[in-house]
Amino acid sequence: MEKTTDQMLENYKIEPFTLVHDILVNWWVILLAAVSAAMIAFVGVSVRWVPQYTTSTTFVVQSRNTSASYSSLSSANTMATTFQKIVESSAMQDILCTKLGVDRIDADIQASVAEGTNLLNLSVTASTPKEAFDVMQGILDNYSSITLYTVGDIVLTVLQSPSVPFSPDNPLNTRDVMEKAFLLAAAAMILLFGFLSVLKDTLKTEDDVKDKLDARSLGALSYEFKYKTVRELLRHRKKPLLISDPLAGFGFVESYRKFSARAEYRMEKEGWKTAAVTSVSENEGKSTVAANLAISLAQKDYKVVLIDGDLRRPSQFLIFGLHPTEDNELGEFLKAEKGEFSLLMDTEIPNLCVIGGRNCYSSSTDIVQKEFTREFLKKCRESADFIIIDTPPTGVLGDAEIWGQYADAVLFVEKQNFVLAEDINTMLDKFRAQGSRILGVVMNSVQSFGGIAGATVGRYSGRYGDYGNYGKRQKESKDE
Repeated sequence: MEKTTDQMLENYKIEPFTLVHDILVNWWVILLAAVSAAMIAFVGVSVRWVPQYTTSTTFVVQSRNTSASYSSLSSANTMATTFQKIVESSAMQDILCTKLGVDRIDADIQASVAEGTNLLNLSVTASTPKEAFDVMQGILDNYSSITLYTVGDIVLTVLQSPSVPFSPDNPLNTRDVMEKAFLLAAAAMILLFGFLSVLKDTLKTEDDVKDKLDARSLGALSYEFKYKTVRELLRHRKKPLLISDPLAGFGFVESYRKFSARAEYRMEKEGWKTAAVTSVSENEGKSTVAANLAISLAQKDYKVVLIDGDLRRPSQFLIFGLHPTEDNELGEFLKAEKGEFSLLMDTEIPNLCVIGGRNCYSSSTDIVQKEFTREFLKKCRESADFIIIDTPPTGVLGDAEIWGQYADAVLFVEKQNFVLAEDINTMLDKFRAQGSRILGVVMNSVQSFGGIAGATVGRYSGRYGDYGNYGKRQKESKDE
């Protein structure tokens, strides 16, 4: 059934925070485009700019037969019109061309009378100072021979001699043009990235999980700034974002309480004890969510075991500050399929133990997909109320799918404005096709102008390529 126009528009709701973020995260592109536009405007104006230089001289107009002022004023007005025709005449043009050695005169010659006086102003404007001065000098040297039979008893006396102009009348002023080009280009790029942000079909609000995904929404987790003190910020030291941290923000902790309550209710209702936690793309915070979910359940007096199922890049020992030995290595235990191992590592959280390690295994898929791993998980179920499994991102490695088949249900952690809804639905369908049950989807690192202020949300990038061929990265957004 085809979507109606209203349904299509509903998918492109504007969320102010993600809109502003998508614009700001591309600040360098906006700046580069604006600077480029300003430079292009500078070049364009410079190429089209033709300098104009003007030199001028002043004549005193007098009548030969009388000294009356009114006669001189009348003669000046008459002479202005006559003189303009004289300098534009073919005779004068021929004289000037011969004198300057050119085919034609490319100069603007104007004769005018200063109002209320008998002063005649003659100006010559040309593209070079020399040309303007040469044309003016040519007129002064030859006008008398042409005006002899045309001006009658009018006498012209040079009051002010011309000089070579040193500066153009129209100096090159590119600043205004460059500023306008800069601002217009910046505005155009801002509108472009804003438009692309609106069209990008990602999870921008908690309602998007319900509207766009074929899975149950388990809530939204607030963003928490990684640096808790000024000292940590200056040293660039990040601490794990755990709800057990006394410095954790109220909104952050409260959002986890609501999420864990929903997850607990669903698992108890369905009789599920094991949940595999994964995400479509890397760097979406799934390990932190898995750790905090385990902490939240343990704080309710449940006996919880947190398994670090990411054998290629384990992280739970870092999150909880553990120091695993060879006897604690889950990878070695699964590889050996026998032997004495002390897998359980106690944490500072009562009722919470961690199984994992710190070694990285390039053959993690071969290790996990053994039947021994399934049997190991069954034994864990006998000694714990809940088992949370931290798995690799499903978009870059198949381990999560294997753990998903062993677990009772799979929890998807998806970061705000990070992965296309279409890609998430594809992975959900893939897990269902392999017989896995979906616990739900929780939206992570959620920020809004109406909520807790925080730093910007990350992009499609991560560190899984840091330790070998972990697999191809999640495919890029289709609107890029």
